Amino acid sequence: MALSSSVEKVLRLVEEKTGLPVHIEPDTTLPANLLAKVTVARGAIPFHQIGYQTIGNAAPDYLIVFQCGFLLRRYAVPPADRVDFVESEKAEATVRQWVRKNPKTPNLTEESITGLTGFLYRSLLNQLRSTPVGLRVDSWILSEFPDLAGLQQEALSRQLNDNAAAFRPDVQARMPEQALATNLAMTAAFGLYWSEKLNRPQIVLPYKATGQLEAGRALLNIWHDIPDDPAQDKDMIDAWARKLELSDWYRWVKDSTT
Repeated sequence: MALSSSVEKVLRLVEEKTGLPVHIEPDTTLPANLLAKVTVARGAIPFHQIGYQTIGNAAPDYLIVFQCGFLLRRYAVPPADRVDFVESEKAEATVRQWVRKNPKTPNLTEESITGLTGFLYRSLLNQLRSTPVGLRVDSWILSEFPDLAGLQQEALSRQLNDNAAAFRPDVQARMPEQALATNLAMTAAFGLYWSEKLNRPQIVLPYKATGQLEAGRALLNIWHDIPDDPAQDKDMIDAWARKLELSDWYRWVKDSTT
């Protein structure tokens, strides 16, 4: 796979910062709404791994640089201060009650309740962990790698389309309201960022029409108020969690890679 000069530059930065190389390959096992994934080197695995989905004939350069951005932010924090994000039992217990008491779906089987519970709480925690930090990475890419703008826009279109799934009638008809509101607050913040950055107000019209825009604006205001310093990414996630009432859904533990 031929890589652009921007990708080569970022891969060198990662290797210099972490002391380890990055292995990159397509990953057909990724879920449809996850364009790429980074796995940090741990234990006997002496390299970081980035898997990505192919999007038509588009080069994966932006997806690779985006995932490298998470690595660079992680390793910009001193080893003694690095932490891992770990779900707590409260996350599953809370969402199970949302699902069990959801008046939209009163006749779910226990198997369905368990499956939907797992999907929802893991999805929301992944949003919480990745969305605010991902906006930092995207801002960096916009500033430092203008040659990736076209690919970034393609990935953005895909992400906005995935986010809009929450407005589909079938999703609205079965998802617990608490889960919908939490999801839409974070996707509204994401949409607001890009709406303002690209001067495309149409991006946030669905959130405005459904009354979710202000919840997203509150999260984006927090994002703007916290300095763009990787050492404060943990504080930013915590601040979003407090606003979304998710603080007891996870805990921070010492980074197991150090």
